Amino acid sequence: MQVLLTFLGSVLGKIFTDGVIKWIAVKTLSVFLFTTVVPIILNNFLYDIIEIVLNFATSQIGSSGSLNGAMSFDGLLGWFVTVFRVPECLSVLISALVLRVILSMIPFVRLAG
Repeated sequence: MQVLLTFLGSVLGKIFTDGVIKWIAVKTLSVFLFTTVVPIILNNFLYDIIEIVLNFATSQIGSSGSLNGAMSFDGLLGWFVTVFRVPECLSVLISALVLRVILSMIPFVRLAG
């Protein structure tokens, strides 16, 4: 009788141990994949999509317009823009507006004003 119980105990222990080891291996592999491999693949995929969209936009504009993305100020207006630090002011203003929009999307957050 004791031999039978010992045999059943060893079989159940082996099944349980194999299951735990398999579970730990799957968890380790999935954590590795989701923390290293998947972000790299998503980054490359998004970079390719952005590159395709920008190439399409550039080809559509062609020589009819310029795609600088920034305005150029020179002379007295350039001096005023530099002295009054207009780019920094616009950056702070737009950041505040974006923060307000983001906070308005969160439930149970009360915005004053």
